[in-house]
Amino acid sequence: MDSSDTSAVSRRKPGLMPLDDYVAPPHYDPAIIELKKAIDLAEKSGVVPELVESLKRTRELIGQRDEFTVFCTSSESPTCKDIYDKTCTHDWRKVFDEGRTTWNLSPVMMTGQLEGQFLKSIVSIQKAKKILDIGMFTGYSALSLAEALPEDGEMWTIDFDEYLKTFVQNITQSSPHGQKIKYLIGNALEILEKLRQDGQIFDIIFLDAAKVEYKDYLEYAFEKNLLAPRGTVLVDNSYQFGESYSEEETVSKKFAKRVAFDTSLHSVLVPIRDGIMVIRRVVDVEGSVTESSN
Repeated sequence: MDSSDTSAVSRRKPGLMPLDDYVAPPHYDPAIIELKKAIDLAEKSGVVPELVESLKRTRELIGQRDEFTVFCTSSESPTCKDIYDKTCTHDWRKVFDEGRTTWNLSPVMMTGQLEGQFLKSIVSIQKAKKILDIGMFTGYSALSLAEALPEDGEMWTIDFDEYLKTFVQNITQSSPHGQKIKYLIGNALEILEKLRQDGQIFDIIFLDAAKVEYKDYLEYAFEKNLLAPRGTVLVDNSYQFGESYSEEETVSKKFAKRVAFDTSLHSVLVPIRDGIMVIRRVVDVEGSVTESSN
């Protein structure tokens, strides 16, 4: 983009969300939450106006960066948008009270456009053909991943409640990629053990379920060989709303250390939304060289 063209970001580009259509989700970054508190405190404390304006400008810049990030990201498919809209308007409290879901679910658990397009890119880059999604919820991540698979690709997704399977199937049937999705309903660890016994392997495994079980999912991927050679594990909520880098020894922090201290693994934490960690075997990312004859 020509930096002299100040109207560039306001024009719609093919496949991109128009900037004016972006609606920021509730922020789960603790730094942003603290910034909002600081602004309120500064306004009530009678500090110099310049300080208040500087804090507000900081908040505006963060919002503008988020908007621009989404603007530069390809739009979601119509079916993914349908999942997003119906997840946000669904009465999850009522469903939970009626005993149709195990937990009181929330739209904040959904992947969303930015992360969904990132996942789609990873599938495309890796040329994956078989994917395991641990933690389906309303199927946004599953469909995003499936959309990048070839015609004969397989998208296996795990969740605990039959209610969610019906919810997702009713929406994804409108997508030609919905037929790639295979639903596995039940306890995740029990399903993983069955997959191991059946000799199933996956090119990509996406972790987005119970954080306390992440270490077990990782073991199934790398030590029990559910992950194919040159495969990739993607870990959602790697920041866990700041818990991973808090002073307390939280479950998320312990998992992060488990990965960081494993010399057989190569990892990078991408600061998208609540953090996505990309994990691969070291042998798959280290290049080779020709030995010198001297």
